[in-house]
This record gives sequence, structure tokens and C-alpha cells, in this order.
Amino acid sequence: MWGADGRDMSDCGEMGKTNEHPQGFMSRLARSQKGNVMAIVAAAIIPLAALIGGGLDMGRAYMARARMQQACDAAALAGRRAMTTSSMTAANITEARKFFDFNFPQGTFQAATFTPVIRSKPGETTTVQVTASTTLPTTVMKIFRYQTLPLSVTCESRFDIGNTDIMLVLDTTGSMAYSISDGSGGTTTRLAALKQAVKDFYDALGAGSNSTGRIRYGFMPYSSTVNVGYQLPSSYLVGGISGETWDYQTRRRYISSYNESTNNGSWTRISGSATSGSGQDAERSNCPSVRADTVNQTSSTTMGNPTTASDGTITTTGTETRTTTGIDYTSGNCYYSSSRYRRDWTSVTYSNYVERRTVTTTQTPVWSWEYRQWPWDVSAYITGNAVPNPAYHSSSTQDSSGNVVASTSTWAGCIEERDTDSSIASSTSTSSTPSNAQDLNIDAIPDPAKKGSKWRPHWPDVEFTRSNSSTGTWLNTSSRVSGGWNACPSQARRLTSYASRTTTPTGQSSSFDSYVNGLIAVGGTYHDIGMLWGARFLSPTGIFASDNANAPNGFNISRHIVFMTDGDMSAYQQVYGAYGFQQLDARVASGSTSDSGLTAIHNTRLQMLCNAIKAKGITIWVIGFRNQSEGDIQTPLQNCATSANHWTMAYTASALSQKFKDIAKNIGGLRVSQ
Repeated sequence: MWGADGRDMSDCGEMGKTNEHPQGFMSRLARSQKGNVMAIVAAAIIPLAALIGGGLDMGRAYMARARMQQACDAAALAGRRAMTTSSMTAANITEARKFFDFNFPQGTFQAATFTPVIRSKPGETTTVQVTASTTLPTTVMKIFRYQTLPLSVTCESRFDIGNTDIMLVLDTTGSMAYSISDGSGGTTTRLAALKQAVKDFYDALGAGSNSTGRIRYGFMPYSSTVNVGYQLPSSYLVGGISGETWDYQTRRRYISSYNESTNNGSWTRISGSATSGSGQDAERSNCPSVRADTVNQTSSTTMGNPTTASDGTITTTGTETRTTTGIDYTSGNCYYSSSRYRRDWTSVTYSNYVERRTVTTTQTPVWSWEYRQWPWDVSAYITGNAVPNPAYHSSSTQDSSGNVVASTSTWAGCIEERDTDSSIASSTSTSSTPSNAQDLNIDAIPDPAKKGSKWRPHWPDVEFTRSNSSTGTWLNTSSRVSGGWNACPSQARRLTSYASRTTTPTGQSSSFDSYVNGLIAVGGTYHDIGMLWGARFLSPTGIFASDNANAPNGFNISRHIVFMTDGDMSAYQQVYGAYGFQQLDARVASGSTSDSGLTAIHNTRLQMLCNAIKAKGITIWVIGFRNQSEGDIQTPLQNCATSANHWTMAYTASALSQKFKDIAKNIGGLRVSQ
């Protein structure tokens, strides 16, 4: 449509209408879609900057925290590895800090300066706890007034040991009283060094718990026998049945002869008559003859039953009866009077005259000692009460060498082994043990009806050696005990959990420390008896199976023997120990076997035991401890260890402690627990 002025009016709205309100620039700009992208981008710059900047700063914080956590873990592990006591020392903390600082030096990622907190965890002091907190400066986020980001880490480290049973089989023979270098320029006794090393072993491994991993410690001090009797049921012992006896090389008091005497009482008339008379005979040329008696006398004696007093005196009392008939004359001297030779006389005429008196015969014994093997009742002895010594008598208190013999005995708890096989020689194969060597059977339960399967009480107070049946020397003299020929070591202790070294566990009479401090050094070196009983106390299928087969938490149990000795096997004929008095009892070998021959046989028996123990899955650790000039321990003990990596030597007290700690750390598994 064209207007009057010639313009096309078709786009001007309705016919006759015109745009009376033209739009302004800003209004047109707001309504226009041209250039909107630029505006939107401009408006999004701020939130985009916050998002990208936050991601950048959080990424830096994540990397910083990961690095700090690595440092925390390293510090915790290093601190726990360095620990040798039940809680961290300043030196342990310093060692842990070195590892933290090495892995996260101050200023890493521009983090603010901070000091990590390294300590023993409260309530669980064997666990190392590390915490650290700092801040990290932001970069982009600063424009939004976020100047720093917080960083914090925490971690713990402990030994993760599962369930572990450890028998500490400890040589406590007389040589352990000898001196040795303490490793710091001084000296100490070997026994004192051992006591400290055992405590350090506990500190390195810890107490454990039923929930995270039970740890139990047992002790088997040994010399020529072991002190285990009070840990056994009485039915496992000879003497568990009332009146049961065991044969000892001893002496018995016996009567070699009697001195006899008789004592008669006064006669007492029973019946008949006795009439007195008198007269005189006279002759002119000669003295009258003495009148002849016509007396006839008979007697009989009836003796009662003899009685024997406590001192052996035998007394027999009876009666003697006599009957007299006839005339009994008593003539005087011949004399001359009134042209005659004269003799006066008196008489007693008996008519069935019966008399009676008492007769007492006393036989006083002559006592002697006979030296040989005799049975003694041990049922009262094994109760632990003092009992009279059957080889003592108050009238003869000494042996043939003048040693005063003890009048009473109280069992210390040491044992003699059950029946063995005396045919085992140094050349016998050690791959298995003879079936009749019940002493080498780790797990066999004694049969109460069979003496040979049961252990016997070690009874030194009744033991004597002898040169013949009438002379002998007491084997429990102080010189023999101090010389190691007859010894009873400290009492063994069964596997027990210890919350600490100073607390007394339920069922025990003393703490870990008190027990260890009480160990004594006495006796000779018989490694086989210590190893044997260490295995018996540890075995899950033997006499303590009810204690050892399972743990309360149901997890598996690893079992270890830590065997420490300062000497080589040394067996002797003259020792009274776990196999009786070898020279006379000859249970292990002939009584004439030399000391070196006996030592070789006991080493063979040791190898049999070690093979049997390792076959049960028990790990054996062996530590030799002596002066370096004495050389390493003998090959049989080295071979007894589970491997060449399981035996070692220590030549100073400090080295011994370190060896024990090293074993503890090998038994335990160090890990980060949080």
C-alpha cells in the first residue's frame, strides 16, 4: 500500500496507525539478541574462577596430605622398630622424627611449620601413634578470602603377631654364674645378662591380646634335670597312687647281729612241801661220809610271743616251772669230839615241791647300713610336704664318709624321666625315636597303671653312691650340689599371657619380672632334657593339649622355642639327674660308659628330639652365649635350629639382648595398624 507521499505503507501496522513512541538505545540493547554470548561469559568469569581455583588448591592439598601420610606411616614404623622397651623413649621418638622429616621436610608444598606428635598410644603403650596438623596456603582461592587449607594426618604402628606361643628354654647351669663383658667396657654375670635379655625380648614383642593376637610366654630352665613336677597331675607321677614306690640308689638300715641277755625273776612256791631236818653222824676211827642227796628235780620253760621295739630290740617273756622231790643234805665239816669223829648235817625234804619264776630274754640289735638299690614309698613325698628321710636314722646320722645326712626331705619338684632305650648310641639314626623310648616321646600321656610311662620324683636326700654294700657316700652334700653333680633348677612355668612385666597373671604366683629375677645358676649341661620339656609344654597335642590346642579368638597359633645356652652338652657318669645316677642306674647307657661317650649319646638324643619338634611345625631359635675365645656352640645345637638363619652367637651382654630383640621382631610382624 502506498501513501500519499508515495511511500509503501504495508509494514506500518494496521491501516491508519503509526509508531508514536520510538525505543531508546538501552531498551533496544536489552531486547536485542545480537552479542549476548559475550555478556554471559563476562558474567560467569567469577564463579568459573572460584571453581577452577578451588580445584587447583584442593589438588595441591590432596598431594600434600598424601605426602604427609606417607611420612606419618614411615615415622610410625621406624619408631616401633626402634622400640626395645614397653613404651617409647626419647631416642625412639627422635628416630621416628627423622623418618617423618625425611619424607616431609618442613615447607613442603609451602605448608606452615609444625611439629608432629609422636608417642606411645595411651592404654596400649607398645603401639606407636603419630599425629600431625598444619595448613597449606591457597593460590587462586585467596581472592575469595580463603587464605589457607587445613591438613592433618594420624597413624599407628604395632607388631601384628597373630597368636604366638613362646617357650624360653634357658640354660641355667653353674657356668651361667661366670662373668662376661657387658659390651660397654664392664662385666656382668652371664645369668644377669640373660635375665635382662629375656625382659628385652618381652618389651620388643609385647603383651598381645585375645582380640588382636594372643602372646603367651613359658619358661623352661634346665641343667641335668628340669623342675616340672608341680605342673603335672599327680596321676602322671609315680607316687600318685597311695603306697607307690620307686627304686633309688640308696641305703637301708638293717640288723647284722644281736647281743642276747636273759633276766630271771625269783622263785615262787606253787604247791607241795619242803621240810627241814638236822642231825649228826659219828664214827670212832674215821670222819663220817657226807650224806648223799636224793633230790630229783625237773623243770620246764614256756616262753610267750616276742615283741619288737621301735629300735629293733626283741623282748621275749615266759615262765619256768620246776618240781623237786627227795632230800637235799647240807653237811658240815668233820671234827673230833668226845672220842668220836663227828659231822653235823641239815636237810630239806621235798615232797612234790613245785616252784615258778619269770624268764625274760632280750635281744639287742647290732645295726648296719646296706648300700644298694631299694624301693621307697614316694606317695607322701610328691605332695610337697616335709617327710622323714628313710635313709636317715638318729642313731647313725652320717654316711661312711662322715657327711651328715638330712633327717627330712621336701620335694623341690624336679623329676626323673620315664623309661628309655639304653641301646641308643652315638651312631643311631636320628630320623625317628625308638618306640620304647618313652622319655623321648613328646606327646604320650602316662598310663596310671604303668610305672614305666610315668615320671618319678627326683629325691637327692635318699641317693648314695657306693664302693661296696657296706660303705657309701651321700649324693646330696653341699659340695656335690655346688659342683653341679646334683642339681634342681628353678621351677618351670607353663605358657601364660602377661599384661605387663610387673603384673601377676591369674593362676601364677609372681610377675614376669619376679620369675626371671628368681632364676638360679646350678648344675650340669644336658640340652636334651631342656629341649624335651620345652616341647612338651608347647605341644598342642600332648600333656597340655587342653591349654595349647586353640586360642580364644579362634585364629591359628604359631609356636616357637627360643633356646639359649652358654655351653656344650656335657654328660657325666657321676651326675644324679633326670636319668638317675648314671653310673649305677645305667638307664641311658652302660654304667661303665665314659663321660665323652655319654655326651655323644645325649647329643644323638638331642637331634632326635629336634627333628621331632620341627616336624610338629614348631620353630626353634638357638642362641649361643659365651666369650668369643670359647668359639661357637657345637654343631648338634646349630643343627637343632630350624635353619641356619635361626641360630646365632652373642659374646657380650648387650649383644645377647640384641639377639633376643631381633628374634622377637622376626616372630612379630611390624605393620601400620591405622
